[in-house]
Amino acid sequence: MTLVRSLTNDKEIRDTQRNLMFGEERKVIENIVTRRMSRLPADNQEAGRRYGIPWKTIWNKVNGKHLQNVGGPTLLSMVEERHLVDVLLAAAEFGSPLTAFDVRLLVKRYLDKAGKTIRQFAENLPGIDWVVKFLERHKDRLSQRSCQNIKRCAEKTTDEIQEYFANLERSLQNVPPGNILNFDETNLSDDPRSRHTSKASISIMFAVTGSGKVLPPYTVYKAERLYDQWTIGGPANARYNRSKSGWFDAFTFEDWFRTIVLPWARKLPGQKVIIGDNLSSHLNVDIIVECQRHNIKFVFLPKNATHLTQLLDVGYYGPLKRIWRQILETYKIKNPRNQTLNKVSFPSLLKQLMERLELNNLKRIESAFRATGIIPLNPTEVTKRLPEQRAEENRISENINETLLHFLKETRTPSTGEGTRSRKKMLKISPGKSVSCEDFFTDTENENKENEEPSDERQLEENENIEDSVEETAEIATGLFAVIKFCTKKNCQALYS
Repeated sequence: MTLVRSLTNDKEIRDTQRNLMFGEERKVIENIVTRRMSRLPADNQEAGRRYGIPWKTIWNKVNGKHLQNVGGPTLLSMVEERHLVDVLLAAAEFGSPLTAFDVRLLVKRYLDKAGKTIRQFAENLPGIDWVVKFLERHKDRLSQRSCQNIKRCAEKTTDEIQEYFANLERSLQNVPPGNILNFDETNLSDDPRSRHTSKASISIMFAVTGSGKVLPPYTVYKAERLYDQWTIGGPANARYNRSKSGWFDAFTFEDWFRTIVLPWARKLPGQKVIIGDNLSSHLNVDIIVECQRHNIKFVFLPKNATHLTQLLDVGYYGPLKRIWRQILETYKIKNPRNQTLNKVSFPSLLKQLMERLELNNLKRIESAFRATGIIPLNPTEVTKRLPEQRAEENRISENINETLLHFLKETRTPSTGEGTRSRKKMLKISPGKSVSCEDFFTDTENENKENEEPSDERQLEENENIEDSVEETAEIATGLFAVIKFCTKKNCQALYS
């Protein structure tokens, strides 16, 4: 059997040609090997003529020779790139992730200190294309993410996480996975890549069980009224509501609990546990009464730790947002006039999202429960991601170059006050009147003249009066004497005259 005869499918031939055009020769070689095609030189020559690549290249690849990556060598050595990856991971782990521009500056400083010059870099500063390729080469360890604005003072300690899991263990005792429900609110916007909240973003409450089941989504529109067209064509059993802010409030949360959670809980025997964020809008007297009636327990996650313990944030919303971007891009291509998210079209888009998520829902949900240490119960899954735990492990400190660490320290340490700008002052000007820089400094100089210090003779008199006042107040209580010490010379005499 020859190589050409084995590729009888026209679509397969076109795909193979496309792969070769983009330099993805590895896919073609793997195809040859897995199909047990002939390794005779004649067959390779025929394949080379057909697909436009040297037959010797195909022969070498099939026989395991010259297996290096396609293209020229990297500008930095593999050792240097590994060190750079370690630095980026260290910065992210300790709360100071670097941007693409930071990475470029980092490499420039490293090369300058090492005395190396790379002619492909303008003044040793890599371009953005180099950063893109660098991330591709190390995509198994690095990825670009939107930063989470988490304050250092809000970081959880190992003891706090251990206490949470001790309480969680008691709450989940003898509760089957199918009776454990996790919920969280997120939003789907018309511009997922934007860092700013879009006015067209729509809030949705998702809930998943430990057995991999996804409850119907509950949508909240930002509106004062709800229209029928906003609810047509969505997922099965999905519900829709509205609020003035566009987020869940006490009313919408209670309605979600009654219409989504209670029907799920009524079908299950035994104890049910619901895990979610500790928000004031998530509990009221009526909900507590219904929980007691249906044998439901609420378990709240630790504050400021949802990025570690909220399983939907950890393992579900990432794939969800990626699929949503793809759906939204297709929607905007087909509807170029609708550049914002139309509420009439949203139910059908949400249905597409749920259908595509359903393909791998079970695997994602099981992984999310495992990554947050809930099922099976394992606090180590969370504590190993704490900054203090990573510092103790000290896994990457040995390979971090001193120059790169100095860059992190210099760019991430708060300023010590050098070059501090003075506090700005509001100008008092009449409406419609303009002002120039010279006018401002003229007013400042006049004000300084009015507040000039008194003459030497007058100053001596004031100093004598102040000394007399201090002597007279020596017999007063210690607290008042302390006030005198911190008074200015001008105000001291006025205070005790």
